[in-house]
Amino acid sequence: AYLSEKFNWQWHYYFLTNEGIEYLREVLHLPPQVFPSTLTKQRATRAVLAGADTAAAGGDGGWGKGKGKGKGWGGDGYGKGYGKGE
Repeated sequence: AYLSEKFNWQWHYYFLTNEGIEYLREVLHLPPQVFPSTLTKQRATRAVLAGADTAAAGGDGGWGKGKGKGKGWGGDGYGKGYGKGE
């Protein structure tokens, strides 16, 4: 089988098997060094790693720095204006 199929919540997902990859290499005349990008391991760039350092050190940005810090949803704990378009 060249493909495997998964069905979940009314959607069909198709995955290429190793046999399917070999078949496509033969048909498309691709060298063995060519792999699908989903099989190659992605490396994080330095820019991404540098941004993670500043967020962890308490710099600008990061989690928990939004509006209304410490006030919960509406101050009363029940979400003031929730569902009223406010």
